[in-house]
Amino acid sequence: MKKPIILCVDDEATILDSLKIELKAILGNDYLIETAENGADALELIEELIADNYQIPLVICDYIMPELKGDELLKLIHELIPKTFKIMLTGQADLEAVGNAIKYARLYRYIAKPWQSEDLKLTVKEAVHSYFLEQQLAEQNAQLQRMNQKLESIVEERTTALRLSEEKFAKAFRSSPNPITITRLSDGCHIEVNDAFCQMVGYNSKEIIGKTAIELGLWVNLSDRACLFQLLSENSRIRNFEFDFCTKEGDIKTALLAAEIIEVSGETCVISVSQDITERKQAELALQQAKEAADKANRAKSEFLSNMSHELRTPLNAILGFTQLLLRDLALKPEQQEQLGIINRSGEHLLQLINNILQMSKIEVGRVTVDRNIFDLYRLLNSLDEMLQLQANKKGLQLIVDCAPNLPQYIETDESKLRQVLINLLGNAIKFTTEGGVTLRIKMAEDMGNQDAEYSHNYLFFEIEDTGAGISSEEVDNLFKPFIQTEAGRRSQEGTGLGLPISRQFIQLMGGDITVSSTLGKGTIFKFHIAINIAEQTPIQAPEKNRRVIALEPEQPEYRILVVDDRLESRLLLVKLLASIGFAVQEAENGQQAVEIWSTWEPHLIWMDMRMPVMDGYEATKHIKTQLKGQKTVIIALTASAFDEERSVILSIGCDDFVAKPFREQVILDKMAEYLGVRYIYEHPISSLTSAEKLSTKFSLKGEERTNGNIDSSNNLEPFCLQVMPSEWIDELYQAADAVDNEQIFALLEKMPPECVHISRSIADLAHNFRCDKIIDLIEKQKNLAN
Repeated sequence: MKKPIILCVDDEATILDSLKIELKAILGNDYLIETAENGADALELIEELIADNYQIPLVICDYIMPELKGDELLKLIHELIPKTFKIMLTGQADLEAVGNAIKYARLYRYIAKPWQSEDLKLTVKEAVHSYFLEQQLAEQNAQLQRMNQKLESIVEERTTALRLSEEKFAKAFRSSPNPITITRLSDGCHIEVNDAFCQMVGYNSKEIIGKTAIELGLWVNLSDRACLFQLLSENSRIRNFEFDFCTKEGDIKTALLAAEIIEVSGETCVISVSQDITERKQAELALQQAKEAADKANRAKSEFLSNMSHELRTPLNAILGFTQLLLRDLALKPEQQEQLGIINRSGEHLLQLINNILQMSKIEVGRVTVDRNIFDLYRLLNSLDEMLQLQANKKGLQLIVDCAPNLPQYIETDESKLRQVLINLLGNAIKFTTEGGVTLRIKMAEDMGNQDAEYSHNYLFFEIEDTGAGISSEEVDNLFKPFIQTEAGRRSQEGTGLGLPISRQFIQLMGGDITVSSTLGKGTIFKFHIAINIAEQTPIQAPEKNRRVIALEPEQPEYRILVVDDRLESRLLLVKLLASIGFAVQEAENGQQAVEIWSTWEPHLIWMDMRMPVMDGYEATKHIKTQLKGQKTVIIALTASAFDEERSVILSIGCDDFVAKPFREQVILDKMAEYLGVRYIYEHPISSLTSAEKLSTKFSLKGEERTNGNIDSSNNLEPFCLQVMPSEWIDELYQAADAVDNEQIFALLEKMPPECVHISRSIADLAHNFRCDKIIDLIEKQKNLAN
């Protein structure tokens, strides 16, 4: 006897291999598994199998295929083998296609990719089983019809033929492993049941025959019985009817039923074939409960992280904010500035650790998305070079930025994520390199010599190479796993082990991937690529240099600002900052006080904390914005939340903008200028060279000005640029330059304010290139200028 055939159709060979392996495990050696990679091959194979008298109980077909889609193919297959059960697989839900397959191809089940192995197993077993049940039922019905025809045509043989037919039917009926019953349609009484049915319900045949299912208490829900008979009266047959039943012992179980109206001895009856699917339903319920438990755990985790974000960021807001406020005092002694700088850098480091942990949590629950924008790639590279060059110089390393000549200036991708990735990779390279240097290379796809169609000209390739200690092959495998550090990382006792996992996730979100190669004792190379759009040259406004605001320009109206926060330290920080510049400031410790002050004082702008007792910022904002005069009041939320969902809610209730805690004073002042049109008085600019000029010099397309990624920045310095520093500091710098003490020079440059990065970078370049004479000349010119 030939084994039945299970046919799988998919245009992906890997999918066919997976299906073949799983079906083999499900069905064993009782079935043959055949495959086809397209519709034409499948139809040709089916015709051959039909010609060879093979049974085809089941066809599993992909939906998305070239030339002939799954629903169209199943319709053609149905015309050839209508009794075969059909299952459609797809990774893209198309209700119309599924509907067509159900309507024209008698689709048995639709399963989404990637499938669950247990779901596939249960569905395939059920489909194959139902196929043979239908075949058996059809054969039995055919036998009954043949016997009836014979009885009607041959009167003299009626008794003998009837007896023979009853014996044959009874044999098949009794030996069937599936529960089968025959009941009268008129009153529902059982005429006959087989042993399998008795075992399923717990009654013997004598207890069942002559009684209805209602009398036996089999129906759990009488509405199921009414529905079953309604469907039978309309269609004369029913398939896959699911219902609950009660056994003799009182156990509630679930069955799947196929039934058809037949004539038996002149009476209209219903023959039913059932299957106990209780275990399957329990597995489905367990799966659903597990999913709900996982969702609940994720919600609890999100709530915990949201609270932790608030509790950690709020005190950091005071630490970093008051540090910035103290650094505005130019009368501070150098050692005091150094101590405040240490506090500020430590706070920033702690904030970065917190952000990494929260960022990883957002990645795990799929909350991180790509925020594409058009930006100036040259400006980004220039700012990174300025930021990291001082760190490299301090360690005696050479930091080289090597850009391809055809590198586009304006691109579209997620600038923030690209910046974070480069800072992490370059920062790690500098941290773990003690001699030599670090090189960043950027090229377009065509510069890689790669003819693979996978890489188009819209891919940007990055390579970060260092001459550090290298990474062992054993550690490379764990490099991108969260919270796992290399031996060098553990020795440094810094970081969380999250930088590289986050970087890889960001790169993959931007349409690329990252690889690493390393040799112990020689160094490491990280390579990654991202998908970009090359943008037209657009007038992207250069960011303002972090010039410190001193005061408000004269001849401006009085600006009334209300600060609302339940934390005294947070209110005090903003009040002191804004009042020192010249704003009229009042404060409130909850939303109710804020509403009362707003109604009488009518501030131009409100800095609103969102989590407060009595009345929170959400209610206060809604109350103010629903008033006519509140429409012109600018409300900017101050939030310690790291999650975009909460920020979306903040904007939806009426806030004009939001600023995350801990905030920078520059961000606060820039927002007020944006919404109120405030004009400030700034300190003197720190360089006579404009940002655009620096960019064109640093990263020109032709590269004439660039030598090994470095430029002579001494021409950027003007004598007055040192006026931001105390005279004691200037004297120490003069003595260090006169002694050609680069270590002392770099130590002094670390004490400069963050906004003076261009000055410190330029002086560091001079020291690194052994031009301490130019540093001395600059200081002497400054002293002459002061006199």
